[in-house]
Amino acid sequence: MIAEEIARAKQAKQKRLFTGLIIVIVLGLLATALLYVVTNMSLVSPDDDSQPTDDNTPAMSSETGQKQGNEAELRQAYLEAFAYFENTLKPQLATINIVNWDNALANTLERQEKEALSAFSAGQYADANKAIDSLITTAEKAITDSKSAFEEAMQQAQSAYQNDDYDRARLAIDNAQMLDNSSQQAQDLASQIERIPQITHLKEAIRVAKVENNASKKLSLINQLLDIAPDRHAMQERADTLRSQLAETQFSRLINQAYRAIENRQATEAKKALTAAEKMYPSRSAVTDIKKQLAALESQLRFETHREKAFAAEQTDDWNTAKQQLELALKEKPADKMISDKFADAERIVSLSQTLKRLLATPYRLANPQNKTAADIALIQSQSYTQKSPTLAKMRAQLESTLRAVNTPVEVTVLSDGNTFVSVRGVGNVGTTTSKVIELKPGPYTFEGKRQGYKFKLVEVMIPLDSNFYQLRVVADERL
Repeated sequence: MIAEEIARAKQAKQKRLFTGLIIVIVLGLLATALLYVVTNMSLVSPDDDSQPTDDNTPAMSSETGQKQGNEAELRQAYLEAFAYFENTLKPQLATINIVNWDNALANTLERQEKEALSAFSAGQYADANKAIDSLITTAEKAITDSKSAFEEAMQQAQSAYQNDDYDRARLAIDNAQMLDNSSQQAQDLASQIERIPQITHLKEAIRVAKVENNASKKLSLINQLLDIAPDRHAMQERADTLRSQLAETQFSRLINQAYRAIENRQATEAKKALTAAEKMYPSRSAVTDIKKQLAALESQLRFETHREKAFAAEQTDDWNTAKQQLELALKEKPADKMISDKFADAERIVSLSQTLKRLLATPYRLANPQNKTAADIALIQSQSYTQKSPTLAKMRAQLESTLRAVNTPVEVTVLSDGNTFVSVRGVGNVGTTTSKVIELKPGPYTFEGKRQGYKFKLVEVMIPLDSNFYQLRVVADERL
């Protein structure tokens, strides 16, 4: 950038000098033409009384005008050159510690600037221009040289920084900042160089971790180093490699852990290891294989759990629970014949138990031929399961007893006053009597008493199952 600005300034200066030269030539031509006109006018003038013309006067006027024009041009050229020096070069020189870099150069610049100012102040514009030109040349060369020296110092500082050579890096960056104290790049590199002792310490710790074969510790230390020196690309590559190696090691460990857990029938532990491994590499074939094995193990464990619960329920004669658990076990292993047979038994025992319970709930209805037939069938069907279910056997025995009792007639003594005609609705007539014994099966009956001039007498009774005889009195004793 500086070199380009200097080149553009030189081109502008050459253009200004060329323009000034043209102006001087034009002014000279104008002066010559003016002299020629004046001379001719004096030769043809009819006025003899006119003053004699001084041949030197026009020439001296031309020289004076030309001199004044040159001085103005030189003065303007100086001012423009000085403005270029002050506004462009001097700010750049201010970023250089010239005294420390090149004390002789600093003295030269100071001397040339004073000479230029002194000559201009004295009105010696030609000398002033020569002096300012020399100053500009010196300044431009100083800037160009300092930039080259700055770049070289920065390269040296960067190289030393990469090699963790603090002393050499510090010296080089100091030189760079001496040559350009405005460089943000140099300031950043100086900050990085100050981290070299810490970087060196971490690199030693990394070396020790490598000797100890502690990859996790090594990766942690490299990450710490990269936090303070992210530009260490080699370390970044080592970190990436280590991270990949550790991931592979961790994945293998989780896969092996899952396989061992499956072998030991520890489904929960296997699932934990599988989940962690799947997060790392979900598409790996080992993950798919473990999923299949784990699914088979979990199914087997569920099957065994349901089977054991079913067997336990069978032992306690809880066939409803046994049926439910056997049904769940069959969902895991539909082809298991033993479980299938046991489920069929459980299903049959539960069904028969429900039938017997329903029949026993209305024992007197068993006297009905249709209900008796249903009870007889249930007794036959349940016979083969009484050894498996004590509860079913007990209900079966109770049903047999109830069935016998409900179909065994009971002696019923009917007492009356000898004037009332007694009958049993739906069964038959007892007649007019004071005492008569009839036989009726256990169950509900309605006795009716009739007598001329008296209201009907209704007596409802329940002939019990557990009695051999029963007695009641039926007398129509309420007059109309």
